[in-house]
Amino acid sequence: MCEKKLNATAWDNEAMRGNYWTRPVSEEEVSKAKNGDLRIWLTPSKMVKKSWISGTKGKKVLLLASGGGQQSVLLSAYGAHILSIDISKEQIRRDLDTLRRFGLDGEARIGDMCDLGDLEDSSFDYVFIPHSINFISNLDDLYSGVSRVLKEGGHLLFGSANPVLYIFDEKKEKRGKLKVKYTLPFSDEKSKSKKEIKKMIKAKDTFESSHTLSSILSPLFEKGFILVDFYSDESLNETVDSFIHDSFLAFNFAKCRF
Repeated sequence: MCEKKLNATAWDNEAMRGNYWTRPVSEEEVSKAKNGDLRIWLTPSKMVKKSWISGTKGKKVLLLASGGGQQSVLLSAYGAHILSIDISKEQIRRDLDTLRRFGLDGEARIGDMCDLGDLEDSSFDYVFIPHSINFISNLDDLYSGVSRVLKEGGHLLFGSANPVLYIFDEKKEKRGKLKVKYTLPFSDEKSKSKKEIKKMIKAKDTFESSHTLSSILSPLFEKGFILVDFYSDESLNETVDSFIHDSFLAFNFAKCRF
């Protein structure tokens, strides 16, 4: 099973379904960004702290798995020099179409966020990854690539689902009930039966992995990053949020100067 190929198809499908992360921004949002009021998201409902992104004007920003005509467009309107890379051709199409619609500059292309080999060392001031790391099973290549292309003193901003979200039975959750079904760390490929996986492929569902807090954070510390700030967010699922108030997590890491 090729997880990346399946997720590329799945996100093309999510875009056609109108998933929240695939809806291009409005003229009003672009106008606000042009006037210095930049509002972008790493997690479902809380805007990224202004202190995290106020320095992006005039800087080079790499957006990974961030297609859909959203963050890339707003950052460009704010004055950043953006490159958006996404595995979904439909998500990239929406980035490019929205940039053109508002007469904004920026580059967007289809690619794998775990393979940044064609990008120069220390060439970006910021790397921005919204809630996307849960769609890859191994973070090693992603973190190595980000560490290489990010300048010293640059910032990695990313969001992640709280690993605990993956313990629940999805079918019961949709009916408003929470029942523990899976052990952690979870992955669709390893935690589900062959029959369930076949159904997912047929339905063009995304394949996800929970990771652990250790696997999300420790490798960055080992690569010399420091945690500048973080915050938590809700999931916008009333059933889940009534029990778990930290459903999503957003992190601001800085690459240390040595």
